[in-house]
Amino acid sequence: MLISNSKMTAKKTERVELIVLNEPGVLGRVAGHIRHEGWNIKRLAVDEDEKPAGASAGDAGTSTMEIDIEGTHTKLAQVMDRILNLDCVISISMIQDGEKVIRRRPQKQAVSLNTELPAAKAPPKKSGVFRILAINPGSQSTKFGIYDDETCILTKTIRHDASLLARFSTVLDQKEMRRNCIIQALEAAMVETGSVDAIAGRGGLLKPIESGVYFINEKMLEDLHSATAAIHASALGAIIASEIAVPLGIPAYVVDPVVVDEMDRNAKLTGMPGIERSSVFHALNQKAIARRLAAELGKPYENARFIVAHLGGGITVGAHRYGRVIDVNDALAGEGPFTPERTGAIPVVPVINMCFSGEYTREEMIEKVTQKGGMKAYLGTNDEAEVQKMINNGDEFAALVLDSMAYQVSREIGAMTAVLEGLVDAIILTGGLAHSIRFTGAIKQRVDKLAPVYVFPGEDEMLALASGVLRVLRGKELAAQYS
Repeated sequence: MLISNSKMTAKKTERVELIVLNEPGVLGRVAGHIRHEGWNIKRLAVDEDEKPAGASAGDAGTSTMEIDIEGTHTKLAQVMDRILNLDCVISISMIQDGEKVIRRRPQKQAVSLNTELPAAKAPPKKSGVFRILAINPGSQSTKFGIYDDETCILTKTIRHDASLLARFSTVLDQKEMRRNCIIQALEAAMVETGSVDAIAGRGGLLKPIESGVYFINEKMLEDLHSATAAIHASALGAIIASEIAVPLGIPAYVVDPVVVDEMDRNAKLTGMPGIERSSVFHALNQKAIARRLAAELGKPYENARFIVAHLGGGITVGAHRYGRVIDVNDALAGEGPFTPERTGAIPVVPVINMCFSGEYTREEMIEKVTQKGGMKAYLGTNDEAEVQKMINNGDEFAALVLDSMAYQVSREIGAMTAVLEGLVDAIILTGGLAHSIRFTGAIKQRVDKLAPVYVFPGEDEMLALASGVLRVLRGKELAAQYS
């Protein structure tokens, strides 16, 4: 049948619903595939599904992804068929001829929801691509991924039993154990270490530095072994990366560690001489998401004015002006909104009274502020999904707590709007809590008149690490020396 050219080019907005695996990078893979086809995403919403009864702790679970896409309906069906071939997509539903049609991935291609698949094998390296190993240690896990350019060909999360970690006196003592786990997993996946061009490691609490990609040098390793930097497992990212890279004769880097400090000098003073505001935030994810949106908007990140809110266990809201984060709250020190497990900014005098009451030790007070505050203190959980269940069961106080947290995030975004003098190209919501439509909706209701709001649920720190190193390998950015 012949179709007129005008009909072939006519576009309208269609809604598709995908059931996807909760895997690192799944959102980027689906959205990137759609945009690669030349389509325009008008709206995207993601909501994590409730796990079925009896699901194991290692079961990654699924999420429902709703996407409004502007394009030609006939071609849309073809595009959806191709997206269904992605191993992270379970099913796709869309409206055809007035009826809802559901397509499911063939059973032979089904992938277990368990993200820890020891039998996974990495494909051979293709000619002309850079292969990067990204390493991101967490408090109870070690994640790593192999990237050929921007494409993740292998990812694994190695979970460490609490009883195993308890055998080590310090975080640094875990280094050899974690490094061996990575090497063994690479061998099991048949990854030729000689095929790796560079390694990216998550940086720890170094001294304040400019944003960018840094060589892991002796000075950095020395500082990462200090008592301050080694309080969190993230310090092991750079240390392990260096130990694997040196025998291979390849470079190792860190990308935008949490101590990136580009704050304006007006943002530093506190009103109390001897105490200055510090810049400790989710720099890696904030910068990566800001660059991604800038590219989608067709403008360099260095020409953009964004407000980025990372919504996770910690919440940081940064004012990005022309490639620099000129102000941001230090959630670790108790600034900004309260979070699932932190108090955020609270009246100082009552806290002083608590400190001198004799009821709490210094360590207990720090724990109340950084680990046992916020949503956890009010509701006994730091899991937003659990809080949503409470709300669904009619718990009005749970609704108040979640909505109050969204209110405080909105207030912080408003403050950063003033920092940017009211000239804001976009507001970005990202991090784990951005999966919650209720939470992001409550924020958008208050701030969407300030600037367009874009939601990038979750975070892909592994891809951010690899992308930073890739910019250096491609000659688009010069790696800096830590000193």
